[in-house]
Amino acid sequence: MRRVPVVGLAVLLAASFGLASAGAAEPAQAADAGRPRVLSITLAEPITAGSAEYLESALARARAQGFALVAITLDTPGGALDATREMVQAMLASEVPVAVWVGPAGARAGSAGLFLTLAAQVAAMHPASNIGAAHPVAEGGGDVEKQAGKEMAKKVENDTAAFARAIAKARGRNAEWAEKAVRQSVSVTAEEALRLKVVDAVLPDLPAVVAFADGRTVEVAGKPRVLHTRGAVIEPLAKTVRQRTLSFLADPNVAAILMLLGMLGLGLELYHPGSIVPGVLGGFCLFLAFLASRVIPVNAGAVVLLLAGAALLVFEGYTPTHGVAAAVGVACVAVGTLLFIDKGSPDYRFDPAAFSLSPLVVWPTPLAVSGLMLFVAWKVVGSRRRRLQAGAPGLVGEVGETLSDVGPAGGEVFVHGEYWQARSAAPLPRGSRARVVAVDGLRLTVVAEQGAGGVQQGR
Repeated sequence: MRRVPVVGLAVLLAASFGLASAGAAEPAQAADAGRPRVLSITLAEPITAGSAEYLESALARARAQGFALVAITLDTPGGALDATREMVQAMLASEVPVAVWVGPAGARAGSAGLFLTLAAQVAAMHPASNIGAAHPVAEGGGDVEKQAGKEMAKKVENDTAAFARAIAKARGRNAEWAEKAVRQSVSVTAEEALRLKVVDAVLPDLPAVVAFADGRTVEVAGKPRVLHTRGAVIEPLAKTVRQRTLSFLADPNVAAILMLLGMLGLGLELYHPGSIVPGVLGGFCLFLAFLASRVIPVNAGAVVLLLAGAALLVFEGYTPTHGVAAAVGVACVAVGTLLFIDKGSPDYRFDPAAFSLSPLVVWPTPLAVSGLMLFVAWKVVGSRRRRLQAGAPGLVGEVGETLSDVGPAGGEVFVHGEYWQARSAAPLPRGSRARVVAVDGLRLTVVAEQGAGGVQQGR
């Protein structure tokens, strides 16, 4: 009865706090009335489908709520080509101007980051940052010509170089250097980028970029526009749960571990049907792993190897093959993990290093998962070799006490904690020790237990 007033008091306090917060916000909003607003997002990650969704949602919100500018803090090693093209197209078509600041200190706009920087109406860099190195590469970071032939290498390079030139020309930047960054994989510091007219300014922080943008005339959706950002209020935009999930799954190490955990959970469920929890968790991990395969380039053949390896490990537990199936299963899991990321994907050519598996995931994790599954398989095999402890087979060999004289005509014994009808070829007097040798329905066949000692099963 006392909990109701407490809950009511909590609700009143929360409501009062909310009203107080609203009251405190009103003067701030009034003070900010008439000041331009800038929407700020941070891309400190490899460029993936999650990054594209994050940027597109920011541009849509800025357009709907009348923001003067979308400011991007950028620090990326590169990423997926299809996601980069999607983001560049959204920036070029945006009705709200975009500013990109490569920062903070030590940041880089590598590979895909170069194209995003070129696509912004206002581009700036931290003094201790760098930009460039956008040459297309093939699987493992090798040369496309060696991997796919001279003609394919030329095709990929020309396409990417034309992409860079087109963006640079659209924004009035150094198209020759942009092409050079693709064809020769050159990278420059912030000061060099400013001198080469790749960026517009070298500035220490994002507020300085917003202040620098004020009064500049830029092209927005094909029309000139003067930016008004003096005294602007910078409002950060956090990622949604979905966008955070996509960014989390974009880590190939996470995707590989989820795949291995999913196989482990399903394997444990097969070893011990009805346990439910391992199967449910394993299925959920596999669902997340397959969702990650839509965010990052995953090798379908590697997934098949992982599933085949798990199947062989389970098979070893049900049908012992003297370790042959287990050894092949472990090899499949290890190789599948090693090849999990499809570095030869055409959506991956900007920077394979942006999606690389840690050595701590490639070897120890699959070996640990395989070892655990083999341990479970060994326990399953061992349990099948032991005599059953329940049912009729569990009674054979048990020793009990005769409750009456037992002979060929029958009698009664107490064994295994229960009263049983029994018979014996040789008469057994009441109170003697008897060992079960056979079970026929609800009647036991017993013989005299030899040796001294007390009765093992008694009342």
